[in-house]
Amino acid sequence: MDSPSQSNPGSSNVRPIEVDEILANLQADPGLRTRMTDYSPNIRDEIRRAYLQNGPCQPRSYKFPQTNQSGINRRFIVQWFDEYDWLEYSIAKDAAFCLHCYLFKLNFDQVGGDAFTGVGFNN
Repeated sequence: MDSPSQSNPGSSNVRPIEVDEILANLQADPGLRTRMTDYSPNIRDEIRRAYLQNGPCQPRSYKFPQTNQSGINRRFIVQWFDEYDWLEYSIAKDAAFCLHCYLFKLNFDQVGGDAFTGVGFNN
């Protein structure tokens, strides 16, 4: 016998198996995430809800690397997580991101482009 999601995929009270798989495998590191606009509009709210429930990616015990910018060694400061609860950090890209921008920004031609959503900010 077919499962309900296979026998009646259009049913409003049944979730497709693919949605459960996507939700189970959401990328925590903001630098490696799929863009919100690349998800089907039908499941974006569920994905947003899951990210909000998980909270921002804030690797507090990570040893943030130093980079030399204009002769000054700089690094991400973990206390910024306490000051800005929306702030995220990508270990993969060594850059800061905005959780709320990732979840809700749809027009990347606006000011800031994808600095806090796809590329990251590290200056």
